[in-house]
Amino acid sequence: MSAARTAVPRRVVLGGLGGVALGGCARDEPRAAPAPSPDVAVLVSAIAGETGLVRLYEAVLRAHADLAGRLGPVLARHREHLTVLRRHHIPGTVASSAAVTPPAATPPAVPPSPEEALELLARAERGAAAARAEDVRGVAPGMAQLLASIGACEAGHAALLAGDGR
Repeated sequence: MSAARTAVPRRVVLGGLGGVALGGCARDEPRAAPAPSPDVAVLVSAIAGETGLVRLYEAVLRAHADLAGRLGPVLARHREHLTVLRRHHIPGTVASSAAVTPPAATPPAVPPSPEEALELLARAERGAAAARAEDVRGVAPGMAQLLASIGACEAGHAALLAGDGR
């Protein structure tokens, strides 16, 4: 190879040195980590809430397979909510990824009768709807719209499970 082919242009060398010099100065100054957006904590909480609902529905369906026709579509909707919420989460924006994907917990206790199980689910849905309504306070408009939509869906599930939406 000739020297002309392997030589590095002077502009590249000078540009690289300028970047090193600027980077070296920046390293000497302490920098605070940027504060996470309030949306991050709300998003992580909503993800945990949806994860809990999915687990509860799965436990109820294991105990009461005869409810699959009624609960299957609602469970599918919660899985969609979880997918959408996770799509908005940026890895590294929380101290621990465990907050976004909690470890597998002991399955929730399921009442022995289908009617009691449906009431348990309706209470959980009402609680989730209330939590999403609270979540919309203080987050960015786009996140508020997403959370409000999920909360409205959960309120509809609660009415359906309680027999109000038949």
